[in-house]
Amino acid sequence: MERLQDDSEVRCSMASIADKLFMGSLILMMIAVVVSGVGFQFVNWKSQVTDELEEETKTSSGRKKAVMDRQDRSLKRIGRSYLFWIALAGMLISIVLSYL
Repeated sequence: MERLQDDSEVRCSMASIADKLFMGSLILMMIAVVVSGVGFQFVNWKSQVTDELEEETKTSSGRKKAVMDRQDRSLKRIGRSYLFWIALAGMLISIVLSYL
């Protein structure tokens, strides 16, 4: 009987640890995306795109290309971020802990 209670307490504490680890990793991932990738570029997005387009023609295809290039650079910065990969590993570990 006591062993059964000990097992349920261990499972409850593992689930609690997994939940806290997942939430912490999620917060860390949001910070990593804001700091290294997206940043605050959407606050003054239109002015940044028009600054990049001053050298290019003002056509729709040139504008789309400038926006796509900017998004690609942001995504590459996120992929190189150590915080992002640490957060992703924490999420995966928490998922594994929740199944134990």
